[in-house]
Amino acid sequence: MVVELKPKVLTAALLAVGLLAACGTDTATQPPNGTLEIDPGPAMRQAVVQLLALESASFILDHLEGSTVLVPGILMTKVSGEVSIPDRFRVTVEAESEFPKSYIEISIITIDDTAYMTDIFTGRWNQIAVDSLPFNLTGLGQTLADIVDAVQRPRVVGEERLNGVDTLHIKGEIASQDLSELVPGAGEGFPVGLELWLGQSQGLLRQVHIVGRVVPTDAPNTVRELVLEDINQPVKIEPPIDAPG
Repeated sequence: MVVELKPKVLTAALLAVGLLAACGTDTATQPPNGTLEIDPGPAMRQAVVQLLALESASFILDHLEGSTVLVPGILMTKVSGEVSIPDRFRVTVEAESEFPKSYIEISIITIDDTAYMTDIFTGRWNQIAVDSLPFNLTGLGQTLADIVDAVQRPRVVGEERLNGVDTLHIKGEIASQDLSELVPGAGEGFPVGLELWLGQSQGLLRQVHIVGRVVPTDAPNTVRELVLEDINQPVKIEPPIDAPG
C-alpha cells in the first residue's frame, strides 16, 4: 500500500515531534529538597532577550518518550535542521510507517518566499507553496521567547554542565495551547511540564523538555526534547542544486 503524504499534512506535524537528541549532562548538582534558593526570574528574562536577538542556530527535536502521529500509520520520530533569521531554514524530518515498517526521510528548505520539499518516494525536490507550511521556523527565536515568558511557577532545581556549558536547570508548568507555535496541533487545557536549561554566563537557552500530552493524540507520558546548538554561528542556506526552476 502506498501512503501519500501531502506537504501540508506532513509539515503540520513537523515541529510537533518531540524534542531532541540528548545534549548530554556532564555534571549535575541537585539540592535535597529539589529546589535551589535561586530566583529564576533574572535568568529567564535574560534568556528572552537573547532569544529575541537570535540570528541563527542549529536544532534537533526528538522524542525521548512517545511519538507524534503525522497521519494514521505514520509516526514522526525526529526533526533536525538549521535556521537563519529572518527568512531561511533547512530541516530533515524523520518518520516511520507502522505497516509495513519502513523509514521515511523528507528534507525541506525555505528561502524567502520559496519552499522546497523532497518527494518521499523519489527523493527529488519539488517546489511548494510557503503558505502550505503551517509554521514559520524563521521566527524560532520569537516563538521560544514567548514560551519562556509563558512558564508558570518556575523554580531552579539544579545547576548542570551541558557540553561544557554551566547551566541553570529550571522547572515549571505551561498550558498546552501556549506551545502551539512550536507544536502545531497543540490542544487546549492539557497541563504540561516544562524544563529549561539556561546558560549561566549569557542566559542562552540550551535545552528544553516538554513533558506530557500536548497534541490530543499524544500518549500521557510523551516527552519531547529540543536542543539548540551553534547559536548565532554563521550558517549558509541555499536552494537545492537540483531544485525545479
